[in-house]
Amino acid sequence: MKKIKILLVDDHQIVREGLQKMIADESDLELCGSLGNAKEALEFIKKNTLDIIIADLSMPGMSGIEFTQKSLQLYPDIKILILSMFNNEDYIFSAVKAGAKGYLPKQDSTTDILLEAIRTIYSGEEYFSPSISKIVMKSYILNAKQTGISDLAKKHTLTAREKEILKLYVEGFSNNEIAEKLHISDRTVKTHKNNIMLKYNFKSTVEMIKFAIRTNIVEG
Repeated sequence: MKKIKILLVDDHQIVREGLQKMIADESDLELCGSLGNAKEALEFIKKNTLDIIIADLSMPGMSGIEFTQKSLQLYPDIKILILSMFNNEDYIFSAVKAGAKGYLPKQDSTTDILLEAIRTIYSGEEYFSPSISKIVMKSYILNAKQTGISDLAKKHTLTAREKEILKLYVEGFSNNEIAEKLHISDRTVKTHKNNIMLKYNFKSTVEMIKFAIRTNIVEG
């Protein structure tokens, strides 16, 4: 059976020792090296054939992000798994952007999760722990919603009068006040409002106003 060749890169000896024991207990894994800094690791990968590197994010001299970038520039086929104390969105997406195939938080990664991550990314897929997946998915959903709002704002065009009326709704004016301000009938105001709501399929005036504020559509 071909073993998965692994390099550990972490400046905390106790972390490396724990991972070494975990790897030693698995028949399909082989520990090829265990190093305390990224600079030594870069020299190591030039002389050894590896499948996976498990790297810390915060290391002296060179961060895990920079190490990931440089490693993949040298050997793009190596797969890197980040194991870090940091689980905020900026660090996660920086690691992914640098080319990491997986990201696990040290504080809640069990042996089972670590082994699953190693085997998953070796097979060519990406792997994020359940807690990291939630952060990634939350950001994805938020971006998708924002993109959807932007696309919807571009999909339809409001007339100058419709924008004028919508702007007054945003500013808190009622139908009667808008009619008086623009010297038109109350019925005309309602007709324009209905046209706006039909264009964007709004279900309520509140929804219409919130949309206008988020997209700045009345300023466009």
